[in-house]
Amino acid sequence: MNLTRREFLRSAGGVTFLALVPIGRGLFAAAQGSPAFSILPYIQPSESGPLARENARLLWQTGQTAEFIVRYGVGGGLEREATIVHAQRPAASGGHRWNYAATLGGLDLGKRYNYEVECNGALLVKGFFTTRQPRGVRVRFAAFGDNSYGGPSDHAIAFQAYQARPDFIMNTGDNVYQSGLDNEYARYFFPVYNSDVAGPGSGAPLLRSVPYYSVLGNHDVRNKTPDGGPAADFSLAADSLGFYTNFHFPLGPASLRNTPLLGPDALLSSFRAAAGARFPRMANYSYDYGDVHFLCLDSNLYVDPADAALQAWIEQDLAAASDARWKFVVYHHPCFNVGREHWEEQQMRVLCPLFEKHGVDFVLSGHEHNYQRTRPLRFQPRDAAKASALGHKDRRVAGAFTLDGRFDGAANTRPDGILYITTGAGGNVLYDGDYNNDPSRWLLHDDGDARYVARMATDRHSLTVFDIDGGELLMRQIDEYGAEIDRIRVTKKV
Repeated sequence: MNLTRREFLRSAGGVTFLALVPIGRGLFAAAQGSPAFSILPYIQPSESGPLARENARLLWQTGQTAEFIVRYGVGGGLEREATIVHAQRPAASGGHRWNYAATLGGLDLGKRYNYEVECNGALLVKGFFTTRQPRGVRVRFAAFGDNSYGGPSDHAIAFQAYQARPDFIMNTGDNVYQSGLDNEYARYFFPVYNSDVAGPGSGAPLLRSVPYYSVLGNHDVRNKTPDGGPAADFSLAADSLGFYTNFHFPLGPASLRNTPLLGPDALLSSFRAAAGARFPRMANYSYDYGDVHFLCLDSNLYVDPADAALQAWIEQDLAAASDARWKFVVYHHPCFNVGREHWEEQQMRVLCPLFEKHGVDFVLSGHEHNYQRTRPLRFQPRDAAKASALGHKDRRVAGAFTLDGRFDGAANTRPDGILYITTGAGGNVLYDGDYNNDPSRWLLHDDGDARYVARMATDRHSLTVFDIDGGELLMRQIDEYGAEIDRIRVTKKV
């Protein structure tokens, strides 16, 4: 079947940019009299946590201000008009950019909504998206991290994620390299995940219709405090912490320890004005999708996971999700990881008993640029003193392992313990190529050579795809060429 370009774009990503013409890498001109887009329109998830009527966001960025109109509705009707706000951010090359956010409010769960964007009387964009699914509905999501590097594997992973047709993306951090700057998002992130054309060499039109969730990674907060700890230093980069100005996730508590900020008061005030309540409340948050509850945490080296306030909030959040059949926790630094680069960053291990108490099924992480899947495990910390050593890379936590050696995800599909998945092969340079298919390397002497890693793929980029249907879960690891390199099934008693 032959498709027109417009038909292809509608089928590929749910949007057509009707009046946009590329004038440079990542920069598009709109209709005459309208501003150039440095970031094309894309969908962001609702701010609401529980499954209920919700709001979504349509976002874009321009090099100058303009008057936009966004209309949306179900089916052919576009009877509602969105509320639009904009905020100014410094541009890396001088001057400013403007981030626009249109609130599409009063949405029902599990429905497809159409939207249009106009500027100066010209229709620029037509698209659609689907809201979160309620309990009892099958869902599919893709997970990957450590991705936007500007290399060919970024594009290939974006294309494979698009090929999987997910309901949403759950990223495991390090969204863009090297420093999480706004201009890096404009150059390396959005042109790949919101590309006009779907292909392994170009990326895919994902974000214009597929919601994207993420957590903070170390490269999302790149600079240092005077004592060597991680911080966002706006004197070195005025457009730091693009995580908070380009994304709109559900909001968590403001009272927990957050990213240290450095720099002139004027730049810090500008950032705070652009981020609004999202800083610091997007560092730790939760949401529900279908039968799954997700708890998303900041695991950077300025975070103390033994902090009583953090643990109290985690316990409250997981306990309140008692109607969720599945529970996932997501943070960047994997606590059970046998790779060379980051094995000693084990601070999040102190939370294992809390996760086990509240029935967490999976923990997803990135940071290590490869794929690792543990056996189902339980862990009792024995010496957690280093977990609270803020700013230090050596945060080893010794303890006792209980491993489920019977679970294989095929004949035996009911795990006794939590499955920890490192899915950090989303695009950046791979780690530990010589560990591939060599279980003798998947041991740490500090952990008593416990064989907690069951599968490790280090020779190719990959992403994780989850299908969840009631008490049945299928997890597949897909490489950048579309080949399946791992598969497990997990089942629960009805």
